[in-house]
Amino acid sequence: MIVYKYIDSASLDHFFKDGYISLKFTPHGEFNDPFESYGYSLDDESIESLTMRHVINCNIACLCLSKNPLNVLMWSHYSDKHQGFAVAIDTEKAGFDDESKCLITAPQGDIEYLTERRKSKLKVSQDNVYDTDIISKLLLTKSIHWRYEEEIRIIKKTEFLERQGAVLIDKVVNLDAVTEIYIGINNKNFDNIVRNNKELESLILNKTIKLYQCDFKKSTWDLDKEDYHYSTHPHVMERMEVFDSAEKILRAMERNHIND
Repeated sequence: MIVYKYIDSASLDHFFKDGYISLKFTPHGEFNDPFESYGYSLDDESIESLTMRHVINCNIACLCLSKNPLNVLMWSHYSDKHQGFAVAIDTEKAGFDDESKCLITAPQGDIEYLTERRKSKLKVSQDNVYDTDIISKLLLTKSIHWRYEEEIRIIKKTEFLERQGAVLIDKVVNLDAVTEIYIGINNKNFDNIVRNNKELESLILNKTIKLYQCDFKKSTWDLDKEDYHYSTHPHVMERMEVFDSAEKILRAMERNHIND
């Protein structure tokens, strides 16, 4: 399965370092939705049950991904106003289909978007707090307001992650797990990032990672993609600056045009 991580411009450099891919997992209490884990109610007759959300937040973390690399709102909200990137991840190569490593694997991780919160009360205790059914009900349900995200979550116990300061990291040693990088329509510094990250540059030059530039899809409100060709030689790009203004004029005309 190929899924996509939306990131800001500064985060791409952190993805590739020291021979591994660095992916940040986050406890649900740090997400931007205050209703996280409240799709189902817990059994309020048990004090232990009511404390389980705290236990889950302290011991479980999520990697949030999307099925769609050309989602206009995702670019606006999670990729620094289209200045960042969408990174394609092969979940099998990353180990995210492995049930021995993940509480919730990529094939199990589709978010269910609900019009109403479920009234059934879950009986949760230390004995079943890590059951897949419990975790799915609490961490894979969200309000229908969020359905535009087309989200898939990978969920792991924190004991399988590495803490770097305040951040939880999963080190993916198979560098082939990243297959594509989509460059935001407003991004200006991709080549500089690559030149300063030899790990990433090598993957691009070896054609392990395919590059795409996002742009307007003609006559619509949608995004489209086109192949992007990275150059190792800044002076080559400098010689092309004579064409820069003409190219910008042509692109502006293409973006402005709406088919009859």
